Parts: sequence; C-alpha cells; structure tokens
Amino acid sequence: MRKKKLLSTLLLSLSAGVASAQQEQGLTCHFGYEDQFLPIPTETKSENESPVDVKANKVQLLQNGTSVFSGNVDILRDNQLLSADRATYNRNSGDVRASGNVSVRDSEMVIESEQAEWSVANDQGQMLNAQYHTRQMHARGEATHILRQGQQTTDLDDATYTTCPEGSDAWQLKADKVHLDHETAVGEAKNVVIRMGGWPVFYTPYINFPLDDKRKSGFLIPSVGNSDKTGFDVLTPYYWNIAPNLDATLTPRYMSDRGLMLGGQFRYLFESGEGEVEATYLNSDDLKSNGEDFNPHYQEARKLFSWQHESYFDNRWRALVDYNYVSDDEYFEDFGSGLSLSSRTYLNRNVETGYSGDVWNFTARAQGYQILGDVEEQYKRLPQLLLKGYLPDQALGLTYELDSEYVEFDHNEKVDGQRINIEPSISMPMGTAAFFVTPRLAINHTQYSLKNDKTNAYDDSAIRTLPIASLDSGLFFDRQMTAWGDNYIQTLEPRAFYLYVPERDQSDIPDFDTSLTTFNSLRLFSHNRFIGRDRIGDANQLTLAVTTRIIDEESGKENLKLTVGQIRYFTDQRVTLDGTIAERDSTSDMVAEAVAYIGDEWSLNSEFQWDPSGLKSNMSSVGLRYKNDNGGIFNISHRYRRDDPTPNNGIEESLEQIDVSTQIPISERWKFFGRWYHAIDQGTTLEKIAGLQYDSCCWATRLVMRDYVNDVSDQERNTAIYLQIELKGLGSFGQKSDSLLERSIRGFEAE
Repeated sequence: MRKKKLLSTLLLSLSAGVASAQQEQGLTCHFGYEDQFLPIPTETKSENESPVDVKANKVQLLQNGTSVFSGNVDILRDNQLLSADRATYNRNSGDVRASGNVSVRDSEMVIESEQAEWSVANDQGQMLNAQYHTRQMHARGEATHILRQGQQTTDLDDATYTTCPEGSDAWQLKADKVHLDHETAVGEAKNVVIRMGGWPVFYTPYINFPLDDKRKSGFLIPSVGNSDKTGFDVLTPYYWNIAPNLDATLTPRYMSDRGLMLGGQFRYLFESGEGEVEATYLNSDDLKSNGEDFNPHYQEARKLFSWQHESYFDNRWRALVDYNYVSDDEYFEDFGSGLSLSSRTYLNRNVETGYSGDVWNFTARAQGYQILGDVEEQYKRLPQLLLKGYLPDQALGLTYELDSEYVEFDHNEKVDGQRINIEPSISMPMGTAAFFVTPRLAINHTQYSLKNDKTNAYDDSAIRTLPIASLDSGLFFDRQMTAWGDNYIQTLEPRAFYLYVPERDQSDIPDFDTSLTTFNSLRLFSHNRFIGRDRIGDANQLTLAVTTRIIDEESGKENLKLTVGQIRYFTDQRVTLDGTIAERDSTSDMVAEAVAYIGDEWSLNSEFQWDPSGLKSNMSSVGLRYKNDNGGIFNISHRYRRDDPTPNNGIEESLEQIDVSTQIPISERWKFFGRWYHAIDQGTTLEKIAGLQYDSCCWATRLVMRDYVNDVSDQERNTAIYLQIELKGLGSFGQKSDSLLERSIRGFEAE
C-alpha cells in the first residue's frame, strides 16, 4: 500500500504543498471512479504476515517456481490488488510481471497500464503508460513511466495531474521528471507547465515540495493586482520553516508606481507564550504625484514595524507586548486596503504584565501611542498599576469589591502628573426566579500630584472623595402564548435603577483620560456617565426600563427581545468636562432596542434614541439581515446621528449612512456579490463593490471591482481590481479578496 500512498503524495505535492478541499458546500461533484477504490483497512499487517492470494481463470505451474495466470487475474496482498489479463508470479523471488488491462488498486489509489513489473517482496518495480486516480483530492493523471526503487525513491516521467472530473481538462499540470526522496520526505519536479483549457499559463523549470503534512520552506503562490495607489502590484512570498516552533515569511512586493518593498513576518510559539513580528521597508518611494496630488514622501523611505506577544504562565501571571510603528502618517492610506486601516489615528504601544486569581487581579502596564495625522496627542501612562478584588457570597450574602489604580501621566505640552484612585464597594444581591434587588454602596477616593501646570488652572494636590449609592431591582413575569400554531413564552421584565452621587467641584482637576459616554441602553444602568476617573458625575436619578422577550417553548430560542428605558433626573447635573454643557432637562432621551429573528433566515436589529419633549430622533440604527442555507445573503442597515453636542448623548457631529450588501447564488456554480456604502449626510459613496464568482469541482475564479475612498472626508477616489483563480488541489494565484469581502459583506464566508 505504501507505494500507492507515496505516489498519491507526489501528485498532490506537485502543487508545492498547497491544497484545498475538493467538495465545496452546495456544489455537487461526480468524478465517476469513486467505487473503484478498495475499502479502507481497519488494521494493517506486516509484510511477512500478509499472504498472497491469487485468482485466475487458468493457472500453469512451471518447475522453476514460476506460475502463469491468465484470464481475470487478481493478485491480492495486504489490501493491495493487482488485476490483469495475464501475469506471471515467481514464488521464490516474489516478482510479478503483468500485461493486458493491468490495474493496481488499494484504498487510496488506482493505477492502470498495459504492462507492469513489480517485486512484491521488495516493494519495487515499474509501470509503463500508466493512468491513476486518487481518493484524496479526487486527483487523476498519467505517467509514461513509474519507477519505484525500494522504500527510498520513486521516479516518474511525463507525469500529469488534475482534480477535474473525467472528460474535463479545465486545468492540468505536467512535469517532465519527478523524483521523490521518501527518507527525507522531499520531492522534486523539473520543467513544470500548468495549462488551463489546453493553453499554457505558467512555467517553472524546477520546484520542490514536501511529501508529508509537515511544513517546508519554499515559495508560496504569488499575489498580483493593480490599484491607483500602487500601480501594478505583485507579492512573491517565501516561507521559511526554521523549526517546529519557529517560522518566517519573507515577502518582496513590487509596485510599479512606488518601487520594491521588502516585507517579513516572524512567528514563534513556546510552551508559555507566542508572538509575531512584522516589518516592511521601502527604500525610496518613486511615486512623485498621484494625479494632481503631490506625494509628500517622494524618494523617502517608508517603513512599518509591529510586535505582538503573549505569555501565560502556570502561576497565573501573564505578559503582553503590543508595539507598532510606521514611518509616516500616510503609510496605511498608501499601502493599506480599507477604511479601517487608512483612518487609523493612533498606533498602540503597550507593555503589560499581570496576575489573575480567584479573588485578586493585578495589572501593570506602560502605554503610549504613535500619533497619525493632525490629531491631539494622547497622554502616556508610565506606568499604570491596577488592582481589582471581587469577593462574593460572604456573610449575610454580602459581596465585596475593590477597584484601585495608580498611574503616572506624561505629556509633552500639557499638565501631567500622578493619579491615585481607590473605590471599595459593598453590595447585597437578593432575589429569586421572580425578582432581584441589589443595594450597593461605594466610596470613591482620588488623589492627584500634578506638575508642569503652566497655566495654574489646576490644584497640584487635588483630592476628591465621595460616596456612590445605587439600588438595582427587577421583576420577572412570564406567560404562555400560541402564535402561528407554535407555543411560546412571553416575558415581561420591568427594571428600576436608582443612583445617587453627591456633587463635588472638580473644575480644578485636569482631564487626563476621561470622556463622556455615548448615550445608549448601557448608559441607563451605569454608575458614572463618564469614561475614566477624572470626573465622577453627580447624580440623583432613577432609570425605569422594561424588557419583553418571546421565547420558543420547544427550542428555547429567543425570537424577539424589546427594551425601552429612560432616566428621570431629580436634580440638575453640574459636573462637566471642559467644553461641554450641563444637562438641565428633567428626563433623558428615550432609548429603545429591538432584536427579532423571523424564521431561520431573517433577523432585525434596531436601536433608537429620541427626545420625547421635542419629538425628534437623536440617534437610530436599523439593520435587516437575510441568510439562507444556499448561500444567499442580503444586508441593509441605516445609521443616523443628530448633530447635537449635549452631554445627554455625547454626540459631537452628525452622521447618516446607509449600507447595502448582498451575495446572490445565480446557479450552482455562479455567485454575484456587491456592496454600496453611502454617507447620506455628505453625499459621498464610501465604497462600492461588485463581483462574480465561478466555482466548479476542480477550479474556481473570482473577479471583484472596488471603488472606494481612504477616509470619510477624502474626496479622492481609488479603484482596485481583484482577480483570483484557484486550481483545486494545486493552489490559487492572483490578488485575494477573501478578507475584503468578509469585512464588507456581513455573513460572507470564504470557501
């Protein structure tokens, strides 16, 4: 059996080790030879224990120990079957000579030829003008000569390979010479030509490839594309298998408009941690101008460096590193591929260690940022120490918590200094399946030691201490109901949350890392309307909310969830951040959320925020999604936010956008997909995508055209074309669009 398995490995490995699944979801493939393989054996026997069983219509026994068989000859040994019209077998030497409709079959491969010579005892021999089929990958092909020399090497002449069904040669690989070294598990092929539709499309004089599933150094399939930012763009990655726990990928990238960029990625994996280092370097940017826009980095070096590391130890300690650097503000805009990259304004630089226990959690970090673009510099934390404790279910049902922090803030221009914050709390959760009540009391103490206060606007030794009291309560009602012939459970869950925080004058405290939260359903039940510790919002307020759910009684699936809530202010809010206005209304905006699942294919998500006194909507988000088992996808969402910088909602600028995306199976083999992402408030289409995909049993292709802007405020448009061709069982080439479509079309899954 080994000789057929190794031959199968060869023919798979002609792809330089790149293989993909043959049967795609929803694609029916019939290759016509599935029933020719022998059953997969449940156990194996050694060669000395495996008898040779021969069957034939006629048998002639000669005196020298040679037997001549003719007519429907079958020679079976150890789940290997040789069939022929005529065969001779020498019992002393174990040599078999077969002719006429010769076939060698096992559970993995079928080889057919007109003539074969094989030594059963030594597992070596040759076959002429052979045709083969493999179970794995459904591959097939031909070879004029197959020579097997023991367990060490196998040589093939004029070998072809394809995964297309019988009668189809949509693509085919052909190599003049193939040599397999089974001891080192390395194969070599010379004069390799790939043909599509009978036309040669790729040639290489030499390739080598692995004969097992272990990683192996070598060139990967190149990626080719074109865009307005780079021109003709080709990447030729080389994979370097350094060690079982170390590898690297070196990627030269040639851009016709900008020059040659060298890139690399190094990965490591140890018992206690793992990490990845990535770097790119372009010695001189050759692009002088893009249209009417002059390139400010013309003839400059463009660079990127990134290091991510994680370590987790048996003693519950951890270590994290996240360091990022680019040479200039426009790096991601010029060399990235989407809004999420090009619109980045801060690159994180963080070194962290910590401990996670059953009661205590400790974190120590040093954190800074690289600023991209014309944005305000952020404070660095050099260092930040966090200690949190959680001790539930103590005497009388009490729960104790501690949240504490020490941080040293650093800034090149603004006031900086130290901040110590300690907040112990005690709560008593009570309740049953029908209700819950949780009173909570906390004391927040914050102390500052400031320096470099050039304006004398702050108290260098400011201290703030205040209590935070809250009472959270809720009820649970449910009833059975019947709709559309099915049984459901409907719940009604009213909730009341009271919060009291006395006012403290905090105008003499700087704003290191604090901002006002966006008003949403989470804000209804938070203990502070600010994110960060430089402001503790005064509060004397009551949140009233109600949630209802409809649950399928049989499956337990939640078909509908609807929540509505509002905050009632008993006193005016006075604590603010610089540049904001204190809330003077007696009630907050109304907030509503709805999640509905309509059948197995439709779902609806929505969130609304409106001012009941002015009868106007301040924010809305509605998304409708459809996805079926055949690959059909339709998404439409609308987002709206009013230009209203009041502290009630924390909004700074208006926004109105619509996003439509789809994937439509036209037939079993054809799919269409597209996206239209439009900023209604600016009258600008942020991204348009249209593409077609063809998928057959042995090859697939995808063409995507993309028109987009790098930034929501950028009027300069970019065009990119992604053409990817996959030869199943061999690999793919062209510019991949998988990550782009997964990011742009919700529910899209690359096959």
